[in-house]
Amino acid sequence: MMGFIATHAGIIGLLFFFIFFCTVAVWVFRPGSKLTYKNFAQIPFLESDQ
Repeated sequence: MMGFIATHAGIIGLLFFFIFFCTVAVWVFRPGSKLTYKNFAQIPFLESDQ
């Protein structure tokens, strides 16, 4: 098993990070998240009471 992983480590890593990237992209651009990120974008412009 370790020999297979060592031999194919490049493609396994590529697939892992590609799947991770696609998952994050789908999570960020999912319906209903626009308002959340719009609110997050306004945080630097809010006045603080300090």
